[in-house]
Amino acid sequence: MEEQPPATDYTQAEAYEPMEQGVADLVEALPDFPGFERRSWNELPCSHGGLDDSDYTSIEIRYTFSEAVSATTQVREDYLDELRTYWSELGLDIHRDDASGTGKYHSIEARREDGINFYYSVGYQVGLMIQSGCVPRSDVSELTYIPPSGGIVPGSEQDTVAHDSHYFPEGVPTDQAAAIDPFATAQPVSGPVPFDPPASYEGHL
Repeated sequence: MEEQPPATDYTQAEAYEPMEQGVADLVEALPDFPGFERRSWNELPCSHGGLDDSDYTSIEIRYTFSEAVSATTQVREDYLDELRTYWSELGLDIHRDDASGTGKYHSIEARREDGINFYYSVGYQVGLMIQSGCVPRSDVSELTYIPPSGGIVPGSEQDTVAHDSHYFPEGVPTDQAAAIDPFATAQPVSGPVPFDPPASYEGHL
């Protein structure tokens, strides 16, 4: 019998929102959150039967702290304890909690029942990666811009998603632009437009 891809709770287009909401909830739960430096969306190939399947993709959302924040005890040690408690109370499967042989680095992972995986990595730079597992690929036109969490200004240079031509080849669609520019007034326009940061963001980029 031909091996089939595993059943999933989401398509690619459906997965970004619950993945990003998981980040927002985590940021809210961590005390004195210092703010992320950068966010990106990425994809990895999926395979079954030993062959890559172009109908499926694996989403990775990455949030990273700055080098200065990554050097602090808060994110390198305190947050490991906070995440263990937080994920345990939510009933997530903490399937990795490993320190390096030197004790300088650490990784901890937890998976939700819907298959979404959270991977907090303490290395030279500290970051959080959220993984969807293999999900049915969606057409790029179905993807929706989701604002970032953790202090990253939507549409700023640190929010690389808003400027990624792979996901939004013609810019973030106008019906989603309010997520980037909360001061924008909705107008009946057609087609997507490129992001133009409002003057109110000066000094925050």
